This record gives sequence, C-alpha cells and structure tokens, in this order.
Amino acid sequence: SMKNLILLLLFSFSLLASVGKITYLKGDVTLTNANVVKTDIEVGTPINKGDTTTTEQSSVVKIVFDDLTLVAVGSRSDFSVEEYLFDEQSDKNRALFSAKKGIFKMLTGKIGKLAPKKFKLKTETSTIGIRGTIFSAILEKNQEIFICDKGEICVKSVGVSQNIKAGYSSTVIKGKGPRKPIKTDRKST
Repeated sequence: SMKNLILLLLFSFSLLASVGKITYLKGDVTLTNANVVKTDIEVGTPINKGDTTTTEQSSVVKIVFDDLTLVAVGSRSDFSVEEYLFDEQSDKNRALFSAKKGIFKMLTGKIGKLAPKKFKLKTETSTIGIRGTIFSAILEKNQEIFICDKGEICVKSVGVSQNIKAGYSSTVIKGKGPRKPIKTDRKST
C-alpha cells in the first residue's frame, strides 16, 4: 500500500541520515562508502558515516558537519568519517575521523565543546585529540606535521603524547613519537 511505501521510504532515509554536506568543491572529488564509488559530487552532496572523501591533484573540498565542524580537504588527500553522532540533548556525542594522506584544516564545532574527549582524528601514525580548536595536518609518506592555529591539540603516537598549543606545530616521524612542539611562522587565517 501507499502508506507502507511511505513508511519504508522514511525508514530507509533515516538509516542514511547524513552527518554533513559538501559546501565547496574544486576539481575532482570522489566519495567511497562500502566499495560504492560516487563521482557526481557537487555542493550540497550529503556526507554519511563511513564515507571516504578523496581529492585528486589541485582539488579541494570543504565539508560542514551537523555540529558545524568544518573540514577543508586539500589536494591528493583522503578523509574518512569513522564515527559521528551529534545530538545536543545527548551525552553520546562523538566524532572520529581518519586520514591517510594529504592536507587538512579543521575547525571543531559543538562536539568539540560538548564532548572534547570524544573528538578525534586518526592518521597512520597518530591520534589527535582536539579541544575546541582550529588545526591543520600535513600527512606525507614518512612524516606527519600537526599545526595548532587556535586552542590546543594533543598528538599521540607510539604511546607518547604531546600537547600542542596555538601557534605551535609538532612533527611525527613514522615509528617515532611526536617531536617537541616548535613555534610556527604561519599566520592564522
């Protein structure tokens, strides 16, 4: 019946409730989820839990999540949404993102304020904990660089933790812990 069909559509939509959307796009970007690859990406394309966003050379994509976390993914990068739960009334808020390579800038939203311990970015060598902040990451083959523009981040690698305050950066060489933070000459944008 029509009623059952509508219920079915509503149910299937709620299962795929998006957690964010693409707000800016330049160049070639693909979305992969459970081996399904989407190439018809445009501004407004929803981002779901499990999505990996991949950019080609000279491509950029910006994503805004439901809690207003903003992520800019630079050229030749990949960025995955492992876990994401946002509900202002809930105490189960969490965001876990992962990235293997590329350049990123992230501005944390409400989850960073409501549940800072539950907001993390995982890379091949490190886990970055975030405290209401703006930070950037440059992930290369043999090293990863983490730059804190505002607030504070905590980089953990091979069991070593390093707090990085605004205006500082730390480098992680694969297989070694994060280096002592050094002052960056970057102007915060």
